[in-house]
Amino acid sequence: MAEKSIVQLIKNFDLKELQPVVLVYGSEDFLKKQLVDKLKEKADVHIFWGDETTYSQVKEVFASSSLFSDGNIAVIFDFDAFLSKISKDEQKQLIDLVKNFSPPDRLFLISNKEKLPAKEPYKTIKSVADIVVSQKLTPKAFAISIKKKLEREGKEIDDETLKYLVSKLKNDLWYAKQEIEKLLLYASDKKQITKEDIDAAINPKIEENVFVFLDKFFAKDKDAVRIFRQLIETTHHPFEIQSLLLGQINRLLLFRTYIEKGKPTETAFSLMNVKHPAMKGSIQKQASKTTIRELIQLIKDLYQLEKNQKINYLDINSSLEEFILKRVLQ
Repeated sequence: MAEKSIVQLIKNFDLKELQPVVLVYGSEDFLKKQLVDKLKEKADVHIFWGDETTYSQVKEVFASSSLFSDGNIAVIFDFDAFLSKISKDEQKQLIDLVKNFSPPDRLFLISNKEKLPAKEPYKTIKSVADIVVSQKLTPKAFAISIKKKLEREGKEIDDETLKYLVSKLKNDLWYAKQEIEKLLLYASDKKQITKEDIDAAINPKIEENVFVFLDKFFAKDKDAVRIFRQLIETTHHPFEIQSLLLGQINRLLLFRTYIEKGKPTETAFSLMNVKHPAMKGSIQKQASKTTIRELIQLIKDLYQLEKNQKINYLDINSSLEEFILKRVLQ
């Protein structure tokens, strides 16, 4: 079936015009949420998260009649994680469910994939479902959406200033929503938005995040220092970074201990109550860069660092940066 644009679908949302099964894929999560919000305006919806949902839970929704509406509607966010959890037999049952799905029941599958695989169950789903693509807006469309938002709030912005504002938001609609609300609050008594307003209210969107920082830190990559500085300047307190580091070091130590005692990888993750595939991948990747001895020493060094910060009044920023630098230069 031909793909539908999520933007157009949101603008002209009509549940009756859609197939009983709808598969949404792409990297723009903000638009996916807007679509589900539209759906929730029309009917009662069962919301599931793929990494913590079983096939039985989904099947149960459609095994009974709805009390308050015609048919049952379910949404599975992170459908890819859901597929990774269920058994091969359950995947076959899911294929049969999708093939025989009919109104008034509805099933919305929300995937994070940039490109849909050709294998099952995607192959069958694509043959019977409406396929909706939720990709990032083009730079031009993103700029237009920001300008329209400001205009709806009674604000004016010239093209150069708009370009300056957009450059700080990095085509991220989630982030833009939060930052534009701050900008509107800051400039509530003004009609014209200026660069000075933007500098005062907007935190630039940085490409790296704390997860990238952790990967760089454990890989002894000097780029970890640069990312740390950006995180501190824009979004995080140093003690938040320290707490994050300590928590991850403890996870890696526990994981490596289980593995060295002969536990299978999946058993180790089960004992640690780690379920999400991305988190599993990060732990395995980071653990491969460290030894148990190194991890124990990092814990000792972090506790000593916190003691010196709180008792000897070491500068929090510079002392934590020194700790990170010492790790990446080893």
